[in-house]
Amino acid sequence: MNRKDTIILQTRINTILPTLNEHQRRIYLATEAKTIGPGGISLVSRLSGITCPTITAGIKELNNPAQNPPLPMGKSRKKGGGRKPLTKTQPNLLAALTDLVAPHTIGDPMQNNPQTNKSLRSLQKSLNQQGFQVSYRVVGVMLKQLGYDLQVNKNPYPRTSLLSRS
Repeated sequence: MNRKDTIILQTRINTILPTLNEHQRRIYLATEAKTIGPGGISLVSRLSGITCPTITAGIKELNNPAQNPPLPMGKSRKKGGGRKPLTKTQPNLLAALTDLVAPHTIGDPMQNNPQTNKSLRSLQKSLNQQGFQVSYRVVGVMLKQLGYDLQVNKNPYPRTSLLSRS
């Protein structure tokens, strides 16, 4: 493929790729690679920034349309695709988090927003010590699912600057 053809392909990829979803990108790039022939996968991968295995998967989808039926409208993955929630892969995780925050729950019991004074990182560390693989961000999401708010430690007597006094 000469330089002019490469520039044309690069322009086509840069123009079309941002408008496509994951599945459409895979199929489009696979079509471009098949059109080029030998060396097409690596060239398209280099120009698009999409990995060779992804383009190869697109070619397999193109070659076996019976095994890969069209996806429903608005979907870019087959049903069941993507990462499973941690509460499914680690079933006792939510119960362990509830046990950890229960002694540290504060707030008005009449209101529906209990708070905990444990930090996300300390909760994460405790869960990791129990054998769970979880990040502090996921701990925050799970606390929200449980209806918790994190306590914000506010000083009732804020410091005022000496310069602001008149």
